[in-house]
Amino acid sequence: MPNDFISESMLSRPGHHAAMPLPMRAPHVDLRQFRISKRESQEKFWGRFGVTQSSGSRFETGLAIPMPVAILLKLYVNGKLNDGDLQG
Repeated sequence: MPNDFISESMLSRPGHHAAMPLPMRAPHVDLRQFRISKRESQEKFWGRFGVTQSSGSRFETGLAIPMPVAILLKLYVNGKLNDGDLQG
């Protein structure tokens, strides 16, 4: 099942504070199709988030995305961040 930014295991992780607000779950976005629609390689697309091609490939197939990357990705997909914002 493709990733939808926050895995169920993250919600039940020990040490996760219940009072701490969680980012809202994004509507399901097929990350692979989103990347392909932009006509970008995995290396180029995931590189803007500081992620290797190998990890990006795993994220596209359902591996949980680390929270900092998930937040950036969600903002990017929703048009709140652009490439200029992500250049380091």
